[in-house]
Amino acid sequence: MLEFFKIFFRYGIRSSIREIYASWIRNIDGQLGNNLRYAYYKKRLKYLGKNVIIDTGVLIYGAEYISIDDNTHLDKYCILVASSPHINLSKRTILEVSNENILPKGEIMIGKDCHISQYAMIYGYYGVKIGDLCTLSANSKIYSLSSLPFNPHDRSEIISIQPYSGKSPTIVGTVLLEDNVWLGLDVVVNPGVKLEKNSFVKTGTVVTKSFPENSYIAGEPAKRIKNRYGDY
Repeated sequence: MLEFFKIFFRYGIRSSIREIYASWIRNIDGQLGNNLRYAYYKKRLKYLGKNVIIDTGVLIYGAEYISIDDNTHLDKYCILVASSPHINLSKRTILEVSNENILPKGEIMIGKDCHISQYAMIYGYYGVKIGDLCTLSANSKIYSLSSLPFNPHDRSEIISIQPYSGKSPTIVGTVLLEDNVWLGLDVVVNPGVKLEKNSFVKTGTVVTKSFPENSYIAGEPAKRIKNRYGDY
């Protein structure tokens, strides 16, 4: 029993110091802060490529399930949330939106030369993969898991999310952004969506379904308006 407390105490101190250090370097601006955060997350992330900038105020949860490739910029105050693939959703009523199985559940993968802008959010509970040359503009959000306002299997059931118990009806699905996809300001991408390469999503759009390559997408819900490049 004594040995157990020794190990527990040692781990607790180590963990606390790590969290305090992460909190401190999170708010150091400029090149010094960028260098300190890179060195810290190089050891914590599943993969961190070359010349990645993790800017001031960035929040990263589940770092060991996140991969970021070369020359990508996580801009100020964006949020990345990943988790174990064994996340327990057994209490929830689940609606799963099918998508190709591109990575383990819970993981976030971000490609090369991407810009995740200020206050953007990526929730990777069911998996999010972002290709090369992608842009998430300020306040854009990607959800691979989100709550529903009704039971998808019994619309007559009256439900309430609060008080929160983890039993709320939930929609889940891997989100995939192929190469050179650009999300405009305040765009929301819902679970199970695949946006194929060279597509653009206009400011304020709510994306609830997948779209083919070279799409110019707008509206709530989103619609394909025209080609992004070439003839309309």
